[in-house]
Amino acid sequence: MDDMAGAMRPWPGEAALFLGVWVVMMAAMMLPSVVPFSLGMRRLLRSRGLRGHGLFAGYFLVWAVAGIGAFAFVQGLEGAMTGPSTTAVRAGGVVLLVAGVYQLTPLKRVCLRHCRSPMALLLEHSETAMRGRFGVLRVGVSHGGYCLGCCWALMAVLLAAGMMNLVWMAVFAAVVALEKVTRHGELISRVVGGLLLATAIVLLAQPALLT
Repeated sequence: MDDMAGAMRPWPGEAALFLGVWVVMMAAMMLPSVVPFSLGMRRLLRSRGLRGHGLFAGYFLVWAVAGIGAFAFVQGLEGAMTGPSTTAVRAGGVVLLVAGVYQLTPLKRVCLRHCRSPMALLLEHSETAMRGRFGVLRVGVSHGGYCLGCCWALMAVLLAAGMMNLVWMAVFAAVVALEKVTRHGELISRVVGGLLLATAIVLLAQPALLT
């Protein structure tokens, strides 16, 4: 990672490489949870003689734009991590605290319910999709927006833990899939939020545990 960081300087090159890795990572982790909606919508579009390629384009366009914010977030984390070790732990604790609180908010539940109900999304967006190529793109953007609203807090935790860490990537992908696919998704979301809050409180109160 140190060699990669050195190769990415100056920052425009670093940002471009980060966004490239970000989009590939999103494709690897998000596709399993977005497939049910995409397959249903593409079948509907084919029945009307339309193509559904814009679905994925719109979906990942949202995550690519979010990657700009993620890059700025990582830059801020790097600044915190260069300080005293207790400061770095507390910075991670704050990220966990924010993510844990968001997991318990009504907005999280609204976004999660949209992501968990592909048939409802099909009915909601079918007329928009029938408007041709840009209609399909708009549907992909809309679905990507709900997915971003559902997952951004967990993604912040992943970025704090280390975006290139395959173990954390697997954990993140598993949590996202369990939230969106299993029938107890909302309960899992609250449990994860509670665990994040508990961990954040411990880290903020006793940062020396990880130093």
